[in-house]
Amino acid sequence: MADRTKISEKRVVIDEKLIINAVLEYRRQYLDDTIADLQVEEDVDLDALEELSMTHQRIYKISNLEGYDNLRKLVLNNNKIEKIENLDTLMNLEWLDLSFNRIKKIEGLDKLEKLTDLSLHNNLISSIDGLDNLKKLQILSLGENEISSSVAIESLRPYKSLRVLNLMGNPVAKKDNYVASVIAFLPQIQYLDYKLLQPTAQQRDYHPSELDDILKEEKKKGEEEKLAMEKEVLAKHDEKMNVAGLRTLFEDMLTEDKTYNDVIVKFGRFAGFKQEVMAKYEREFRKEVENYFNQTKNLFEAKQEEEISFSKAHNKADEKAKEVSVKLIKEFENLKIKAIDDFTSGEDDKSLEFLKEELKKLEKSLMEAEMLLVEQNADLFDEFQAQLRKGKDKSNASRSEFQMKIADIVQGYQTKLTDFIDRERERLQEEDELDGKEDDDEILGLMKTEEKLKEVINLSYESQKDFIEELVKT
Repeated sequence: MADRTKISEKRVVIDEKLIINAVLEYRRQYLDDTIADLQVEEDVDLDALEELSMTHQRIYKISNLEGYDNLRKLVLNNNKIEKIENLDTLMNLEWLDLSFNRIKKIEGLDKLEKLTDLSLHNNLISSIDGLDNLKKLQILSLGENEISSSVAIESLRPYKSLRVLNLMGNPVAKKDNYVASVIAFLPQIQYLDYKLLQPTAQQRDYHPSELDDILKEEKKKGEEEKLAMEKEVLAKHDEKMNVAGLRTLFEDMLTEDKTYNDVIVKFGRFAGFKQEVMAKYEREFRKEVENYFNQTKNLFEAKQEEEISFSKAHNKADEKAKEVSVKLIKEFENLKIKAIDDFTSGEDDKSLEFLKEELKKLEKSLMEAEMLLVEQNADLFDEFQAQLRKGKDKSNASRSEFQMKIADIVQGYQTKLTDFIDRERERLQEEDELDGKEDDDEILGLMKTEEKLKEVINLSYESQKDFIEELVKT
């Protein structure tokens, strides 16, 4: 049977009228008791709204808040809201109060990355999740909900900015070692359940067994993140040098070689394959990559030095031209003062004519100085471009040489692999190891057919050759 009480209760939707009334009510209460005499259109600038409080309004759904980009504080407590939704546009929100509603799940907060204060007090929440992007969260109130598992406390470890936590009234807060667990798992918490956290010696010494595993996992994750960041920095630097992917070239090449991974790698069962073929191949390959990397690095650093040198020379010429201009203008100013004094005193009635001539000379000198600067900069730029072209030619030559040497090394891999497999075929034939084995053993069966062997080796060679050519070309 339907809940007739719920059906008959008044359900309010957020709209512009409700928002305006809420703003005016707030101002009447806290700012200006004459607000009732003002026109709504003149008094409320919704676009600039930073705080909005709509409590005890029987709101059942969060909606129609698009366009309030400046909103920093939103209070919707004591309503009928069942779901956190439609908040994605409020990306500047710092304070959100949804206490005393009917919310069962924390969700819909992914875009609120600036949120520092979140209150969900007195709802129907049973687990703490949906906070992944709230890394700036400092205050979290979840009192009077239905949270029962201690895992909820552990789940708050990633929020290092969290200082105030309220879980009072939840089943988890009634458990033994509740306070000690918060201290152990969340050492950054300063206020718990509206009280300054002042742990006893026993609470400080509490160390749950799960904490060790969590600390190990966090350490591992931290190291992985650090390594990933270092790789990202190196990748960006390599991209500037135009050697992106060079550090992992060998591994990437083998990963892309399907024949190698499906077939060739299985020859590792034979003694000597790893050392005689693959180890030598990798050693030669990596040595050539390192040589090319160092050459490219030197050329890149030389280019950077040329850019710095050009910039310094350009600035120096510019400063010198400015000094010349300032000197000419100062000399003219001195002549102008003297000419005006002579004219005023009547000592020289031709002083103004003289001043006009000097002004023409000044204009000509300034123009000559400007032209000289343009010529100097043009010469500098031509020299700079010539150096860049030389560097580019060296870079292209180095790249071509690297491509040829790597191609030779890959060709050498094909030769070494062929020679090794031929020797193994001969050995196995002499020992009668191939007869009757081709049906039971993929590799032995393959080695019995010379044409198939050559086809497999050639497929691996072509795959690696094509991969290298494509990468070096780009």
